[in-house]
Amino acid sequence: MNTSDTMIQLLQTVSDLNEKVLNLTQRMENKPQTESLTYSVEQTAKMLGISRTKLYELLHRPDFPVVDIGHRKLIPRKNLEEWLNQQAQ
Repeated sequence: MNTSDTMIQLLQTVSDLNEKVLNLTQRMENKPQTESLTYSVEQTAKMLGISRTKLYELLHRPDFPVVDIGHRKLIPRKNLEEWLNQQAQ
């Protein structure tokens, strides 16, 4: 096998690999994402577009949904959605 044949074979292998990667990426993008049941403080602050400091202020409100697990504070997704809907009214 000469250098030209080896190069062609290598390029074909790379092309096949690229196609497999693209197919895998498409399958992963089409796969329904399972949403978390809870969000961390950082995730919640980012989603709400507020600082962590402001979110910690909200965590002290009696009507804000928060679950303490050890030293972690978790915000239940459904309760957060309900709380936001109540705030919008």
